Amino acid sequence: MSKNLSRRDFLKYTGMGSAAAFAAAYGMPLGTALAQAPPNDISANLTVYNFGGELHQGVFANAIARFNYVYPNVVVEDLYTPFPEGWGQFITQLKLRVASGLPVDIIAMAIEGTLETIANDIVLPMDDIIAADPALQAIVDDMHPVLHNALKGPDGQTYYFTREWNNMCIHYNPAMFEAAGLNPPADDWTWDDFLETAYALTSGEGADKVFGFAIPYFNFGLAPWWHTNETSVLNADWTQSNLDDPKMLESVKFVHSLVHEHEVAPAVEGNWMTEVFLAERAAMNGAGRWPFANYIAADFYDVDIAPWPRNRAGTTVFGSGGWAVSKTASNIPLALELIKEFSSSETDVDSVAAGTFIPSRQSATETEAFNAFPQNARHFFGSLDDIKPISSPSNFAEVESIFMRHMGEIMANIVSPEQGLEAAHTELSAAMDKLSS
Repeated sequence: MSKNLSRRDFLKYTGMGSAAAFAAAYGMPLGTALAQAPPNDISANLTVYNFGGELHQGVFANAIARFNYVYPNVVVEDLYTPFPEGWGQFITQLKLRVASGLPVDIIAMAIEGTLETIANDIVLPMDDIIAADPALQAIVDDMHPVLHNALKGPDGQTYYFTREWNNMCIHYNPAMFEAAGLNPPADDWTWDDFLETAYALTSGEGADKVFGFAIPYFNFGLAPWWHTNETSVLNADWTQSNLDDPKMLESVKFVHSLVHEHEVAPAVEGNWMTEVFLAERAAMNGAGRWPFANYIAADFYDVDIAPWPRNRAGTTVFGSGGWAVSKTASNIPLALELIKEFSSSETDVDSVAAGTFIPSRQSATETEAFNAFPQNARHFFGSLDDIKPISSPSNFAEVESIFMRHMGEIMANIVSPEQGLEAAHTELSAAMDKLSS
């Protein structure tokens, strides 16, 4: 028989161990117990292990302020890493913090680190809690299944609530297209169409040369070239190197040729694609939504987006981040209440205004504000109909380092694409074998 819940009893209910005792004492499932909101006058501290840029920080500071309006006696410490120097370092710092017993209640993590935190038993499984909490279920229901499922554990459990995501699409300058007599890219354009377009947009010589395309030269930015050719750096279950796939060689040779054969893209060294695009030294570049804050700050509105050109498949890549509750959380129900605020419609409104990422909730992408700029903003959320996550094994940092080091030698013409991929495959295979042993 369940008992009446007193304020004193509830205030005793904080972490996982006491939650289990509470659930047993009151004759309710643990998930139901964890879904109970604490009283508004509770006094507590919450520590958020977080990441992002200045605009992110402002969005989540507003969410914390709204949370504190409901829970005025809760002190929230937002431990912010502005831009992690690789997800490996960010994850390592988190593991050290947990191992040393320092407080961490809520964890923000990119998809590149979710499997590692789950494998290291750092975060709390959420499915039973979601089932017992209509507010959490409503958040999940408003997310695209592709996003929600991408952050699940190998056991199929939910551990993270998607907080944001980004994809890769083509950013182009409509005025430069018009000046070159070109129509905007078609939704189903191909690599051949892309190359023909890049040629038409390339003009001039030397320092005055204007390029058709500025290559997004980083692991995530290059991934659409692999995915649209039905290949990737790793195999489908992220357990082995896939760099010996002939389609990877074909893809790498195509990217290499944009600089060294067709000369429609500047060298990747020292040419960040957003800066080149803003300076109108390139008519196209590749990115997600994050550069739009730069465009708006520079009063630069000659931008629209198009799907990535296809070869064998019409797809692209996405990466996402999520909120999880640490298993060491001092008050799990209170942490959940803050995650609800982090995932609220108000937070999504702020994130749309910030312009740096795509909100996790579909309803936020259907607003007038989201679709005001660029004209074809529909391509952001629409890309989820055919998309693949960035390969994110638990040794992601090592995988990324190996591949990009060898890719750098290829793009610098130190080695041929064949030589570079062969060496990368040998090194990456050894790393993946070590992971599975």
